[in-house]
Amino acid sequence: MKRLGLVRTLKGTILFLAAMTAMCYAVIFPQRIQEAGAVYDAAWMVTPGIVCLSVSAVPIAIALVLFWQICTEIGRDNSFCHKNAGRLTGIGFCALIDTGYCAVGTMTIEILAGSPIWVLGLGVCTVGLAIALAAFLLSHLVLKAADLKAENDLTI
Repeated sequence: MKRLGLVRTLKGTILFLAAMTAMCYAVIFPQRIQEAGAVYDAAWMVTPGIVCLSVSAVPIAIALVLFWQICTEIGRDNSFCHKNAGRLTGIGFCALIDTGYCAVGTMTIEILAGSPIWVLGLGVCTVGLAIALAAFLLSHLVLKAADLKAENDLTI
């Protein structure tokens, strides 16, 4: 796949992920929280639950914007640059923040409502940690490649 095709595919995937995330946060998650509030007799937790869950969308949105910026640099044929390494680090921190927030939220729901949601939360936290680890690793590799590229650019 050529560079422009790759960039279009990546940006299309980002738009798809953003749309799916928006649908989940606007429709699916509030509906599931309301259902859980009815099942576990915790209707008083529905509104705070929706608000708290909505906060977790912020790091996801930031990570998608950073990924869009990385794709823009790839389109400019500047894949290995210090900015992209910093953006990958930012994505890693977004994943860590969201994972920690998910862990705290899962434990809070478990304590307050006695819901067995911790199983789902454990899976989400595992995926979040894997994303953070991959982003930090890629950041390190991109930084090394950017340094090598800068060194080779100085060589005649």
